[in-house]
Amino acid sequence: PIVSHTQQEKQQAWVLYEVIEGMSEKEDPVDEGLGGVRLAQESAIKIVGDIKHKPGNSQSFPMELLRYNTLKQVEESLVQDVLKKTGSFVLCYGQGVELYKDPGETTIKEVYYAPKEAIKDALTNAASAMDSETLVFNFLGGDDLMCGEVLQAANELVLDLDIATKTKISFNSLCHKTIPSGTCAVTVVSLGNQQEDGSASAGVEKAIASGEIYLRDGVWYTVEESDINTAIE
Repeated sequence: PIVSHTQQEKQQAWVLYEVIEGMSEKEDPVDEGLGGVRLAQESAIKIVGDIKHKPGNSQSFPMELLRYNTLKQVEESLVQDVLKKTGSFVLCYGQGVELYKDPGETTIKEVYYAPKEAIKDALTNAASAMDSETLVFNFLGGDDLMCGEVLQAANELVLDLDIATKTKISFNSLCHKTIPSGTCAVTVVSLGNQQEDGSASAGVEKAIASGEIYLRDGVWYTVEESDINTAIE
């Protein structure tokens, strides 16, 4: 097997993956004025999972799908303050844009997916993660951000970074309508060992302390637990 994971967890992860991808492909007309539909359209949708890895192999498992009322902007000073208090730091960050190249007279069409382009950019400023015990990969995109593309990019990022085999890795994939379509940003956070010291016990600070922070165009974003409006099953 590629990674050590129970068969039940694998099955649950890929059932969730199929549900997520199926949601993005629905084309049935809906009444956008309906309360539930409007709420879903205005919400930030997040997929949470973990990444199992060993030398030469990596596999991402989506575990939960959550919906938040809004995507929150955060002051950089607060981000840096919380990271410092918890002994955490941003390992790397990057942005990517989806691009389709016309094959012209050939039959080969080149497609560059935003999540993969984002990790390429992140690798240009990545520090070593060999001393990191826990990493959090945070992907942020528009409503068209595809789960499959994020999972593939996350797997590649694990293999390209300098990561110890014992390092625990989780990921967040967040999409919101205010983020331009066809774009993706990735922010990798190395967590310190002081998350439980009570210095960031609620709200936005709790989210940052857990390593969930997204950097895009110089602006920091996150979501907070109190804004969850429902879990999508």
